[in-house]
Amino acid sequence: MGALRWIGAVLLLALAGCGAGDSPPQLVDGSTAPEVPAALEMLDGVAMTRTRVIPPGQLDKGRFTACGHSSVPGGTVFVERVGVHGSSWTFAGEGTSIYACDGIPEPSTVEEPDRPYDGLWCGASVGRLDDGTLNDPRFDLCTNTDNELTGFAWVEPRPATGWVVVSDAGTREVYEVAESLPVRVTTTEGVRPGSSRASFDVEEYAANGDKVREYVLETAVAG
Repeated sequence: MGALRWIGAVLLLALAGCGAGDSPPQLVDGSTAPEVPAALEMLDGVAMTRTRVIPPGQLDKGRFTACGHSSVPGGTVFVERVGVHGSSWTFAGEGTSIYACDGIPEPSTVEEPDRPYDGLWCGASVGRLDDGTLNDPRFDLCTNTDNELTGFAWVEPRPATGWVVVSDAGTREVYEVAESLPVRVTTTEGVRPGSSRASFDVEEYAANGDKVREYVLETAVAG
């Protein structure tokens, strides 16, 4: 009996250990980050972002209008991304145009009623696809009410890429590739406000976890 009790105690300790560890990261909307895909479990310090494809009929029209648009392009879909530091919409317009709406918690726009975005977004970008290729990452620099900065940019993944990973402030945020659109990503530590530039440390992985490439994306506010 003593041996059985000892074995039972070991099992209880093992089960308790299974639940130990860091809490799942929290995303900017207050939700818990989704589970990291099994193919990327070998990566350290990973936080999974949430990706959602929104059909036009399910779009929040108030948020769409606040981003500076009046009519939804026919047939398009919106890719919503929610991460640790920011959230965004990406969608294609008519012709070769592509758009982004960028959001952070407590953007400075919320305290400036004369500025656009109604406090729902911190900025917006317009890009262009030349022969299907993005001509510029369209860096956007957002400031919150505490004067903290978050940079946004599009990453154009290779065809084999299923996941884009961006290292930022000790966390590797994972973004799922969706709808053949560029992936809108964020950084906080790579921002250089004096020159309105930012660096994004990017890795791309195939759906099976094989690394496709690794690089630094250098961006600047267009002007």
